[in-house]
Amino acid sequence: MKQFSILLSICFYLFSTYSVANCNENDEQCAEIGRWEFSVAVGGGIATNPVRGGDNIPLVILPYINYYGDKFFFDNTTLGFTFTEQEKFDVSLIAQLNTEQAYFERFHPSNILVKNTFTAESNAPPVTPSPGNPTTDPNNSDEPGIGTDNGSENGGDSGGDSDDKEDKEPTPKSITIDKIAKRDWAIDSGILAHWYFKNDAKITFSWLHDVTNTYQGHHGSIDYSFVVPTNTQNPSRLRVKVGAEYKDKSLVDYYYGISQQDTQSEHFLYEGKATVNPFLAVAFNYKLNSDWQLKFSARHT
Repeated sequence: MKQFSILLSICFYLFSTYSVANCNENDEQCAEIGRWEFSVAVGGGIATNPVRGGDNIPLVILPYINYYGDKFFFDNTTLGFTFTEQEKFDVSLIAQLNTEQAYFERFHPSNILVKNTFTAESNAPPVTPSPGNPTTDPNNSDEPGIGTDNGSENGGDSGGDSDDKEDKEPTPKSITIDKIAKRDWAIDSGILAHWYFKNDAKITFSWLHDVTNTYQGHHGSIDYSFVVPTNTQNPSRLRVKVGAEYKDKSLVDYYYGISQQDTQSEHFLYEGKATVNPFLAVAFNYKLNSDWQLKFSARHT
């Protein structure tokens, strides 16, 4: 299962936090301490949905809100408290909405509020078996009896009531998002750490656990990102990110497994397994002036 997202947009800062005295004007991650930032990106983009029957997610109007204090920060759907901050690294305790449920609900906040670079790990989808796509041979769905009702367990006995058989609908060859039980929202909390290097390179590590007892699991990620060197007078900026995400068995099984709550057909039952998903992302910013930026981003998982 592959997932891809791409976005081309123009971003307008309704309330700019950039400060010549405190920030590099070409640094899209720079925020002045103690002030709110409000911006809106308008453009065209899409994030593919890995769930069978789920609609791809359009990226058209994307608001962005953040606040950074001395220790406390708010970044769209993430709350955090930085308890260790040094020149080369920082460590924070964060809480945020789990993004897996966003593939089952169009107006989940994670489909509307995104990170400033549009390639942040909070929007990264897992590469896991989707509902309706259990790890059985797909050719088996065409075998005799697989697409029929559970009445076939009786050995195809024709001695039953023919009227009852006519009333029974055949078992579908696949199960879609519209046919499964609701997946609930979850809130994750844990550690977020950054290690900083020269030329705007950094390593980001996170490890989060479900604190709402929804899927009763955890997940983590690690990535390395860097800025491709350009002329210092050039208002453009290209950042590349490569990394991997880990989803434990409980998370994958809750959101992407198929249980008897979803279907009565044993053919579709699937128990999710832990997975590691590598990804590659790029984000290009071109600063038009102090208030406007042209942005392009793409991510493949």
